[in-house]
Amino acid sequence: MRNHASSVITAVVLVMLAGLTSCGSRQAVRTDFPFKFNDNNPHQLAAAQKYGIEPLENRSQLSSVTRKLKHIEDCEYYAIDPLTHSVPYLTKDAAKLLKDIGKGFKKALRKHKMGEYKIIVTSVLRTKEDVRKLMKVNSNAVPNSAHCHATTFDITYRRYKHLSGKENNASQMKYLLGEVVAKLREKGRCYVRYETQQTCLHITVSK
Repeated sequence: MRNHASSVITAVVLVMLAGLTSCGSRQAVRTDFPFKFNDNNPHQLAAAQKYGIEPLENRSQLSSVTRKLKHIEDCEYYAIDPLTHSVPYLTKDAAKLLKDIGKGFKKALRKHKMGEYKIIVTSVLRTKEDVRKLMKVNSNAVPNSAHCHATTFDITYRRYKHLSGKENNASQMKYLLGEVVAKLREKGRCYVRYETQQTCLHITVSK
């Protein structure tokens, strides 16, 4: 009887220890990309027209709207790629959305002890002239672009700026970025399109 009781106690202790071990272990970050980001141009353009500025003909007109916009530049949450067909301005709500994406990504990396990285922004506000030039080199570019309203930005899911610590699997970081953006989309804060040719997430603020 005493041996039986001892065996039961031992089994219970082992179960408890196993539970503690599993709770303390980190769950591996996925390498697939299950997120269906398919908010195409009509959805994004409607939101851009509602919440953004009127399209500018060229960059000489920027001075007339900069007071309504926020100039974005490299910060602790994101880096800006060299911009060839856009300028670094967003509406205040779009700038806040971008910052929240960068914040969420940074928090996710720390949670999984995956080193320090920043997301990279590859395109921001475009004038009509920028769009015309871009259409000559990018078959995905459209004349009625949400980018023309300062509500829209692109974040590459292929490259990240490495600051320090562990060098990660790019697929894992892509998953974490997708997870952060998906949560904000579920809250109704943005529309998102997954672009394969440009390897980016095309994002428009939606409120």
